Amino acid sequence: MTMNTGPKAEEPEERPNDWTGLILLIGAIVALGVFASWSWAFIVVAIIFMIFMHEMGHFLTAKLTGMKVTEFFIGFGPRIWSFHKGDTEYGVKLIPAGAYVRIIGMNNLDPVEPGEENRAYRVKSFPRKLLVVTAGSLMHFAMALILIFMFLVWQGVPAANGAWAVSSVSESSAAGELGIEVGDEIVSIDGIEVDSWAEFGEVVQGRGDADVEVVYRRGGQTLAGNVVIGARLSAAGAATFHGLEENDRILQVDGVDVFSYNDIVAVVGGRVGEPLPIVFDPARGLEIQVIDNAVVEELLPANQATIGFFGVSRESARDNVGLLAAVPRSIGDFGSYFSAVTTGMWDTFTGGALPNFVSDTLSGDVDTVHDDITSRDAGEREVASRALNEGNPDEQRIVSIYGAARFGSQITEDGLDRVLLFMAGLNISVGFLNLLPFPPLDGGHVVIASYERLRSFGGRRHEVDYNKVLPFTYAIFVLLTGFGLLAIFRDIIDPINIG
Repeated sequence: MTMNTGPKAEEPEERPNDWTGLILLIGAIVALGVFASWSWAFIVVAIIFMIFMHEMGHFLTAKLTGMKVTEFFIGFGPRIWSFHKGDTEYGVKLIPAGAYVRIIGMNNLDPVEPGEENRAYRVKSFPRKLLVVTAGSLMHFAMALILIFMFLVWQGVPAANGAWAVSSVSESSAAGELGIEVGDEIVSIDGIEVDSWAEFGEVVQGRGDADVEVVYRRGGQTLAGNVVIGARLSAAGAATFHGLEENDRILQVDGVDVFSYNDIVAVVGGRVGEPLPIVFDPARGLEIQVIDNAVVEELLPANQATIGFFGVSRESARDNVGLLAAVPRSIGDFGSYFSAVTTGMWDTFTGGALPNFVSDTLSGDVDTVHDDITSRDAGEREVASRALNEGNPDEQRIVSIYGAARFGSQITEDGLDRVLLFMAGLNISVGFLNLLPFPPLDGGHVVIASYERLRSFGGRRHEVDYNKVLPFTYAIFVLLTGFGLLAIFRDIIDPINIG
């Protein structure tokens, strides 16, 4: 998603508009919905619209500031459909890897027809240049703000009293055993009222392997039942199971299903120190995994080895927000999102996540799935866990447009409200990335325009010689392309999944 800055190739002869390519493109999107899922088709269309609006920002501000735009295309490569209106050719090209608008005279290497120099980018004032080159990112930020506003008006804000309801139920959990359903409200555990999520967690974590009464509300009916609270490994407990981590939940030991820590002790018995296959539900929402040779070094008492696990996630109750109240709240939330995105990206580039991403991807140190269960030995699990620690979280890795679309399609199945926030975050991320100060990104144009302005004084206009800039531009382009292809490869063989 960038403006085309190179010399314009010779135009082909005018020909009647051919709708075949556009029809095939629309057919491909429909086929994606029919044969894959409509959530995939929806998110692909949403991303195409996001790209279109980025270029629309450049296009509108160029027109507003008196610049001539000769091309406005979605995609790159051979054109599959286009039409002319006024000075501009609009259309779609074969490779949906971005979009561009072509503004005449972007630099000293871009030839301009006689008599049109006054409509070239390079002769315009610094404020006009700055507006045009930042307009794509500003459009992303505007869309993110609107999406957050829509979410707040539609969904409201978390209830002031901390009320919540169940949003999902884990398999092989106490909640599943009891019959808890999405939408239920937990009233009390073991006779203790749990009005907030924090209170619920505190009560559950201290009752691993305990048989307790759970009171919950479904609609207008209050229900109750007894169940044994499950368990995840504590830090101390995980340290005794070589290859496992804190908050992992053991599901099977040596082919035997286990629910409580007492079940684990019964299966392990006198086999402490022996390698055993262990199937477990890993911490932080990854898919079910198996370690073929986990060694149990010691069996601690249950109250030291585990913390309670009930097996539900929450959906906070929400208070309605009026249109007027949503305006300042959406601005504040946008600021929080923007801060989180920029901080995360800064940490990715400066905190070691980027080289780890490259080395892990190139070395093949990623999950390989067999029969829906990821198989590793303890050593591999320990190495791969680098991508999950707080200093180098997997969420900080580079995600390709394919990875974003895949993740977005998963979010879509959880409801349109989650899509709004996902697309808001994606718009902020793309807008920020485009402002990085490297050509051919929009931020590179900002740096060059700013440099030209600083060097222009005494009535003389300084113009950067793009013969000197091009080698750096090509190097950055190759680097970005390389990272992009690497990210696509990683997202195919090791996709990010929501837990």
